[in-house]
Amino acid sequence: MKIPAQPSVEKLKIEPQTFLCTAKSRRVALMIYEKCRSLFTIDSTSSVTVTHLELYPNFDRLLECIRNHFHVQVEKRPFPATKQHSAAVRCILTGAIPPKTAMAASMLSQATSPIIIKLTDDRQKCLFNELFNENLMQTWTNELKLSCEKKDKYGTVIQIYGPQIQQGQLMRYIADYSDKFDDRYRVLDLSSEAVGYFGRHKAADVKLQEINSKWTKEGCSVTFIRKTSSILLYIQPRVSPELINTCENEVKQLLDSLLTTNTDDDSTAEQQEFARQCAFCKHTMAATRTFRICGHAYCRCALSMLNQLPMQCPTCYSRIHIQDLQEMFSNNRADFMRLCKTSIQTYLLSSTNSKDNDQLFCPNDECNGLIIRSQGYQTCLTCGQSVCGICRLIDDEMHEGRTCTERNEALQELGEFLPRLFQEAETFTRNNWPLDLPPIIRFDQNTYLKQTACESLQRFYNGVKSIGDTPPPDLARGFFAFHGTSINAIEPICKSGFDPTRRRGQVHGPGEYFGVTAAISHGYSKPDSSSLGSRMMIIAFILRCDRVKTQKGFCHVVNNPVDWSAAFNLPVVVVTYGKDVHENYPSLFAMYTTSSSTGITSTSTSFIWNSPFRWHWRQDDGTFEPYNDKINGELEQLYERWKLRNGPSNVVTSPLVRYVDDIPQTYSIDFQRNIQANTKSKFPRRIERRAVSPSKISNTMKNWYFRNEHNQWTLYDSWVQQTIENAFQLYRSEQGSNTIVIQFPGRPESYEIDFVAGKQMNKMTSEIRLIARK
Repeated sequence: MKIPAQPSVEKLKIEPQTFLCTAKSRRVALMIYEKCRSLFTIDSTSSVTVTHLELYPNFDRLLECIRNHFHVQVEKRPFPATKQHSAAVRCILTGAIPPKTAMAASMLSQATSPIIIKLTDDRQKCLFNELFNENLMQTWTNELKLSCEKKDKYGTVIQIYGPQIQQGQLMRYIADYSDKFDDRYRVLDLSSEAVGYFGRHKAADVKLQEINSKWTKEGCSVTFIRKTSSILLYIQPRVSPELINTCENEVKQLLDSLLTTNTDDDSTAEQQEFARQCAFCKHTMAATRTFRICGHAYCRCALSMLNQLPMQCPTCYSRIHIQDLQEMFSNNRADFMRLCKTSIQTYLLSSTNSKDNDQLFCPNDECNGLIIRSQGYQTCLTCGQSVCGICRLIDDEMHEGRTCTERNEALQELGEFLPRLFQEAETFTRNNWPLDLPPIIRFDQNTYLKQTACESLQRFYNGVKSIGDTPPPDLARGFFAFHGTSINAIEPICKSGFDPTRRRGQVHGPGEYFGVTAAISHGYSKPDSSSLGSRMMIIAFILRCDRVKTQKGFCHVVNNPVDWSAAFNLPVVVVTYGKDVHENYPSLFAMYTTSSSTGITSTSTSFIWNSPFRWHWRQDDGTFEPYNDKINGELEQLYERWKLRNGPSNVVTSPLVRYVDDIPQTYSIDFQRNIQANTKSKFPRRIERRAVSPSKISNTMKNWYFRNEHNQWTLYDSWVQQTIENAFQLYRSEQGSNTIVIQFPGRPESYEIDFVAGKQMNKMTSEIRLIARK
């Protein structure tokens, strides 16, 4: 600690003193910070090293957005490129309290970190070998301007560098290809009896090698994998898929002949014994093994179904032999390490030694550090997250400074589960929305959850019960994540949940996939023909449990029961996002918002914005039909350029969807003659610009509101009120523009108010908020 010698009181008042404290451990440093933060202005520093700078063309813009969003200072220290390494830069973030710099560093790291793919099983290795051998990975990464590197000599660790949106698109390509790959990749699990016929110099091995030699010429390989006691069938690309069926039948005939030629007299009974029902998934199949103690059969699904200690047969509850466990986990090191961690934890909890008994693994599944249970809510010195060793909660602000009992009492005062769930989902999305994605347009709550006997909620509550909790769960027992899909699939998912039978692209094993960031899920969000450029994404709540695995930098995989009896994830909110901010996108659900500060209660239809002017076109019968909001907004923009900015009087619109055949067509507009003409057919129609009735635009009330991050209508500042109203009246009298840029007192951000669309846009972040004049 460095302290100036005998500073005077006057000097201390004029010149703030800076103290550099170096602690001997993280725990001591944390204690110093906790005691000093109320007495001193505490600065903090975080650093992030970004490599492959050439892949991030908008890197400076990203830094500027982070700087403005978190109000931090950023210093760049470049590292020159070498033959072994690309250009890199170390970004040092300072000038804010530790939580702010930590969040800023986290956002920068998240936006520039690679996806790390670890190939842990034979299927993954075969899939990615094919992708590289067929030059697909190289083609896709070049197309998306990414970098793909193998990080070990065996090629089992792959890192993908580049912007997250492109990373998500690449993973989407891989997932789609994976579905086709699975048609050519098959695994036949062998029973313990069948495995005995294979081995060095055994007849079954010789016959299998003969089959492999025969089919290799056709592009199909047949291999016995002793480690997993299975036979692998793999057919090369561009080979007729019927061949693998023929090859598989020949292998099955070999297995049948082995079992029938080595049976007792009662061959029929032996055949029936060969096909058994799995004690876990209840499917009857030949590719099963039996437990050594009880004799009940199981298949490969047992690996994902055994999630509690002591491990036992689900039929008779007999303990499972250690050699059976060794066979189950022999090809999945990650699951085996998780099992070992659970076993060690069970031992520590049952120990009579008080020191051992007070140690726990961090509740964060991705952390292997130990914490002290008796210290309650604390900071894990391994992963840095705030955790509780007693109630196992993670990063729960309500637990800060409270015991578990006090925290639960405070939780009861917050109210019902669903309103808090909706609000937390929206807050999470806004706080974690990537700066390089199109802005958020609207949030829609999954109102199916409010209905009685909601299927998705009931399945979720069953999942809560299966992990030993009581529904509704504590929000601190889970986390939010992103799920991209087609727009047509969103409503069925919200109503019934994520259907395990519709799983596709299982690159990282069976389960439902959720992006760790919205940029990753963006590649899976498919717009349809009527979406007008917008996309939708589901925000899901996921329980923390051993059925959830995380692939760093990419996704969370939730392995729900295949019979769909329970679910460990819940569709909560649908977010609509896109660049076309002038379109009033239809809602999938009725969304209610209430503001206690203004007393205003509104639904999705009660605060609809009405533009002061509306364009109409003349139909064949002579009546005038109003254009929809999107076309009206475009015509108003073009009209203003001509009327106020010396723009052209003749313009061509973007493709507009016709009512007759739903086919997009472009139109030539003549504002001087008020004529619209189809650019193909040249058929003219009369158009008119009409003022909307004063009663529809609330002429008597002149208060302006915007909808805040909690979906509440909030009154603008009084100074801003008058500025907006003056600009609005100028626009109505055709003397001013349909947009105005404002700045709130004391704030650096500027906002564009659009009187045509009824929206406010942050010009720095492009975030959109609805406005109202009431």
